[in-house]
Amino acid sequence: MGLFQKQTLVEGARSMARTPAAESASPWWEGAVIYELIPRCFADGNGDGIGDLDGLRQRLDYLQWLGVDAVWMTPICDSPLRDGGYDITDYKAVHPDLGDLQALDALIAHAHGLGLKVLFDLVLNHTSDMHLWFQRARWAERDSPERNFYVWRDDDSSYSDAPVLFRHFEQSNWHWDPVAGQYYLHRFLRHQPDLNYDNPQVQEAMLDVLDFWIDRGIDGFRLDAIPFLFEREGTRCEGLPETHGFLRRLRSRAAERCKQLGREEVLLLAEAIQPVQEAMPYIADDELHSAFNFALTAHLFAAVAHGEVSALHDFLTQFRELSPGCRWALPLRNHDELWLGDGYLVPEEIVNRVREGFPNAQGHWLNWGINRRLSPLLNGDPRPNKALHALLYSLPGMPCIYYGDELGMGDYPGLRDRDANRTPMAWTAERNGGFSKAPDPLLVLPPITRPGYNCQMVNVAVQKSLNGSLLNWHRHTLLSRRLLPALRHGDFQLLETSHPGVISYIRQTEEMTVLVAVNLSSTPASTRLDLGPWQGQHVREVLGGCPFPAASDHWFVYLSAYDYCWWLIGDVEPDSSSSSDAMNESLAVSC
Repeated sequence: MGLFQKQTLVEGARSMARTPAAESASPWWEGAVIYELIPRCFADGNGDGIGDLDGLRQRLDYLQWLGVDAVWMTPICDSPLRDGGYDITDYKAVHPDLGDLQALDALIAHAHGLGLKVLFDLVLNHTSDMHLWFQRARWAERDSPERNFYVWRDDDSSYSDAPVLFRHFEQSNWHWDPVAGQYYLHRFLRHQPDLNYDNPQVQEAMLDVLDFWIDRGIDGFRLDAIPFLFEREGTRCEGLPETHGFLRRLRSRAAERCKQLGREEVLLLAEAIQPVQEAMPYIADDELHSAFNFALTAHLFAAVAHGEVSALHDFLTQFRELSPGCRWALPLRNHDELWLGDGYLVPEEIVNRVREGFPNAQGHWLNWGINRRLSPLLNGDPRPNKALHALLYSLPGMPCIYYGDELGMGDYPGLRDRDANRTPMAWTAERNGGFSKAPDPLLVLPPITRPGYNCQMVNVAVQKSLNGSLLNWHRHTLLSRRLLPALRHGDFQLLETSHPGVISYIRQTEEMTVLVAVNLSSTPASTRLDLGPWQGQHVREVLGGCPFPAASDHWFVYLSAYDYCWWLIGDVEPDSSSSSDAMNESLAVSC
């Protein structure tokens, strides 16, 4: 019996998930599912070959249907696009390829009408070298207010302990400017000069940018490259106390602005590619709300690469001891490479496991990570894709989906920089995968036509029509997650298993207990779990509703290769006052 047939389960879970008390106790982003997309590559609304805000607005119904809670757009500000829009020339203008502020307003209004939040990618660390601020700085006198908007030196010897982040493109963090007659700092690419946050005018200018977008109705901000705002000699120039001081000011400013407007607080989400211990200060109570857990991402890939979970189990144990709660964002892939670092983010052993365990990663190493999409990295096998997402959707935090990964979309090796992972979304079997009707030369990037990933076969329309498709699996799993508040808000308890490839844990609220077990190995696994604390209680599979033996201290389960299962322990009382025919219909298809 599935969830649709198990009416009491559906209604009981739904009622608990939507009670006013629960809503008032937690911010909207707690446990929310975030969908990342690149507007230029998602949907073309005007037929010019470039994705835009109108095209995205027309596709928001799909994201609601999929079951996500928020849409994260990579930068949409005006830019010369030398780094995918992360090189900004005007923080208060939309790039004309994408539309204008009115198109953004329409997008936000439509998203809110569908119950979706909209996240904005805010680049605080640097600008484009074409930004008016930088052009003024390089022509201004030394020590002038204009020059001091950026970080300048007479030689390139300062901050020598700071690693070069884009090592495949840059040899130094400094670049000589012949007009200024000085070197300027750029922790990323040379056309992205770092702002000088020791200058109070810079801080105030960026806080003003924050105010501008809050006023337009943006629901949250992904804060790009946030550890690098300040620099000090003798350090890696990452996560310095001064940076955290500014972020506390940012948090206070955002809260104050939201209060003035009478709206709920916006999410502040940090991109901080640092070990968990160093990333934790970003999510202090008076600082940011959340941060990406890139160390967990690396451990997940290392576990599936070798089919062994001991390092993942140890990491989760230490991580939960250090940082209880659900404040981490959990990505598998995103618009950048799969960042692994130089032994600083995670131990070198974990990096080597990933290097060695994915043959399809060979020859696709960029900077400090692997420049491949999820599905090609997993050799097109949907089973580890489901297993990893079954973990992502059930661990404490905010799961993050990168556009197309719900389809098993491929990539385009050989395109410049990281464009291999940023190709157009595949919507239909029509020309260009339904992304655009423009002639091929006008397309922002070529659609995927490689065997096994051809956009005429791997697309939304085709997979919607197939009950057993990867897309429908993601949708039904997300819908099931929505009906299980324990997976969104519950406590987390790791269990010991008797198989080296199986990770298992409990998610629990006062009303509900969910058991999760995932086999990350390529062979079947039988394992014993100690369910003694729930001795004698009923155990039911979530998706299928199949009854299992009652809980005991010697509870055995069999999982095939890359298999997973979620179980409900105990009984959930129904609440007939809450009903949704649409939700029932969506759950009628067996997963």
